[in-house]
Amino acid sequence: MAGLYEIWQRAEVSRRLDVLSGFIAMCVAGDDDARRRLAQLVAGADAALSVSPPDVGVASEYLDELVGWADTEWADHPCRPVEAPAR
Repeated sequence: MAGLYEIWQRAEVSRRLDVLSGFIAMCVAGDDDARRRLAQLVAGADAALSVSPPDVGVASEYLDELVGWADTEWADHPCRPVEAPAR
């Protein structure tokens, strides 16, 4: 059985994936190639999180690619989701 940390880690990656993929989907609404790329990245992350046990490392790699894409293309976008600063 997964420990509490693993459950939290999976939930955090899943949450970040949902938020960031929604933002990117809004930004690429008219671009079929970008929408296809987004769908492939999200499907890969979802597949990694759906196996038993979830492969959070692989899902995080897909998430990192989405973060890099958003940081490159929409760094100044006022609605771009960002990570909270560490305290």
